[in-house]
Amino acid sequence: MSELNWGETLWDQWDRVQEHTEHGLEFTKKCQEFVRDRIKVEIDYAKSLRGLKKRYKLKNAEDDAGNFSTIKAYNVFLGQIDLIARDHEIVAEGLQEKVAERLKSVQKETTNNRKNLCNTANQLQHEYKEWQVVLERNQQKYEKAAKEADAAGQAFGRVNDDMNATKAQVEKSRSQMSYRQDLMEKSKGDYIIAVETTNNNQHEYYHQRWPGLINQMQRCEENRIEELKSILIEHCNIQSSILPHITTCIETMTDSCEKISPAEDSELLMEERSNQPYPGDHMFMEWNSKAPPSAFGSHNNSTRKTKRDRKKTKIFGRNVGGSSESVNKEGLENLPPEKRKKAFKEKIKEIEGKINIQLKARGALEEILELYSQKPELGSVEAMEDSRSQMDDITQTLERLQEELYKYQCYLAALMDKSAPDKPHIGSHLQADAVSITSSVSHISHVSASHSGDAELPPPDQMSPNEFDPVSPTTNEFNSDTYYEGTYEVPDNNVPPPSAPVTGLSANNQCSVLYDYVAQHDDELDIWAGEALSIVEDNGTGWVKAKRNDNEIGLVPGNYIEYVELYS
Repeated sequence: MSELNWGETLWDQWDRVQEHTEHGLEFTKKCQEFVRDRIKVEIDYAKSLRGLKKRYKLKNAEDDAGNFSTIKAYNVFLGQIDLIARDHEIVAEGLQEKVAERLKSVQKETTNNRKNLCNTANQLQHEYKEWQVVLERNQQKYEKAAKEADAAGQAFGRVNDDMNATKAQVEKSRSQMSYRQDLMEKSKGDYIIAVETTNNNQHEYYHQRWPGLINQMQRCEENRIEELKSILIEHCNIQSSILPHITTCIETMTDSCEKISPAEDSELLMEERSNQPYPGDHMFMEWNSKAPPSAFGSHNNSTRKTKRDRKKTKIFGRNVGGSSESVNKEGLENLPPEKRKKAFKEKIKEIEGKINIQLKARGALEEILELYSQKPELGSVEAMEDSRSQMDDITQTLERLQEELYKYQCYLAALMDKSAPDKPHIGSHLQADAVSITSSVSHISHVSASHSGDAELPPPDQMSPNEFDPVSPTTNEFNSDTYYEGTYEVPDNNVPPPSAPVTGLSANNQCSVLYDYVAQHDDELDIWAGEALSIVEDNGTGWVKAKRNDNEIGLVPGNYIEYVELYS
């Protein structure tokens, strides 16, 4: 409290004190509204930052593109923005708990104290007025008694001087004068007491009680101001407490920007190079001569002439009877390897689920048919025929799903550089009481690289070069770009898959080509389905050295050819 107090200097300015304290409460309420809106601003800002991060988050951040330094820096930016949003939420929580609640408490306490002090002041003023009324009443009573006593004395003097007045009249006048004088003396005593009492009360009022009340009002106002000071400082401390963390977030964002490297991004892109050779030179041909096969290393199949009508599809496309959709149409050809692998697994899982649904439906129909056979009275001939028709439909659906499942298993095996699974016999599982569909991923990892004599291999356009080239004389690096971007021409579906390679053959054995193959290296040979080749050497590695009639010699995959004559 200051050295000068309101009780001494403002004892006669109570209305001004009331007005000042009322303005103080209004100011405190204004601070409450400010903090409330400030909290709302912090919450909305944090919400906007989170919405900004969600809106501009990269959808393909988990793809290979996320390894580029610019993408990494951008993701760090988004992550730090999320942390900054959390900091502003912390500010909002701190303002609510340590500022808004305290302001509310101070406002309530100050209002109650001021109200009590104002009530006390009104009571003191009422008592002061009562004291003045009592004093004035005693004064008026004394004045009246004095006037009456004076009049009675004058009347007694006139009667006493009158010679005609009787003794009784004189005694009566004297008695009246004495009575009035006694009343005057009594009123005078009361008035003197009232003056002394009023003076004492007034002295206490103006020197103790009234100044004390005004000083209490001063202390209440100063306490409000002191609390407001502390609250505003706390407001600043809450705001400054998050600045180091925000600075750290900004430094982290800056560091991520400094790590951006154009050279590293370029090298990262080049890691997925295809290693494809440039197209070979074109040969001059006479205008009426028959066009030879494309030059070695050429991957352009658009000008190659085939000996039979063949269907064209992407490397992933395997038209089975022209009814199955190619993988190209499903939009998987442009996906990176990991995305394609994930898509194949999801597709396999989806097909397995469909197969299980069909098997459950088939099991229910089998139970119905068995019940009809045991109790013919429960079903009619039409109902049994309808159940058998549904059974046939389910059987056809299961066969189609099994073919589709095997197709995607082959795709996944080629993508994972694994050997393809054994092709199941269509309909073999339909006679079993219960069929368990195993996961294609676990099946691929446990299947053997070799196949039995009657086991069928997937078409070569679904297999990785590593699958049939364990010991290639040239590099066996798998070319993912060629795998999903090149086009092949596959034969009609009635051409059987190739048998396992036959080893130990001497030269000049003949073979027939089952599938097209585009040479990947200079020492390989372009081949077309249906043409005949001469075997130059087969060392059992999976690659066969063959010769075309035009004396063109090169390596061809053993799984792409079928021997016409075998010699021991």
